[in-house]
Amino acid sequence: MTELLFNNDAYLTQSEAVVTNVDQNSIQLNRTIFYAESGGQPGDKGEIILGDQIYKVTDTQKGNSPNEIIHLVDGDIDQSIVGKECEIKIDWELRQSHMRMHTSCHILCSLIDALITGASVGAQKSRVDFDVDPSLLDKEVMNQQIEEIIKNNFPVFTKQISGDEFRDNPHLAKGAAVSPPIIDNKVQIIQIGEDKIVDIQACGGTHVKSTGEIEGLEIGKIENKGKRNRRVNIRFK
Repeated sequence: MTELLFNNDAYLTQSEAVVTNVDQNSIQLNRTIFYAESGGQPGDKGEIILGDQIYKVTDTQKGNSPNEIIHLVDGDIDQSIVGKECEIKIDWELRQSHMRMHTSCHILCSLIDALITGASVGAQKSRVDFDVDPSLLDKEVMNQQIEEIIKNNFPVFTKQISGDEFRDNPHLAKGAAVSPPIIDNKVQIIQIGEDKIVDIQACGGTHVKSTGEIEGLEIGKIENKGKRNRRVNIRFK
């Protein structure tokens, strides 16, 4: 299992690690700052550096077991690097865009009281699908609400609760079909706002520290994807 450093500090851009396993085009580490593709958020890119050897990480994915993180790299890998220390660096500009966008998806969820049926997080635009009465979606009003949430600069918290506490609070899972994984009897919770809670739900992604870090967010098209399924697209202006 890999220690997930980004769970404690999503702003960590580089760290040291030890190579624990290699395959034809992938490297595993004892600890990582690379977020693995999950929950609609893409995996991180960056570099794994061992002296003059630099491996370009083109994608990061989850393995077959909890906390198993696979760093996909370009080119052949020297098998002798197993057990050696390395330096790891993420593409911070890309990560920061994903953090801003993922937090933006939570802001959108706070405006629509409905179960989520799908989501995709991008660097400049994202979408969230809802099982919702379309008459409840007023694009102009929601864009005004988004501006207000950003202007108020609400803090964004990441915390962990026990699996038992999560099961006792089913409202924290907003997905219609998929529930977040319970790893080591823990579930990560994202909360926007302190005195006034804007949004709170289970989520394993990376997020900014406050809504004021998000600028120029707006709702784009609202698409009909079924009788009650509506796809709400958001983007940075």
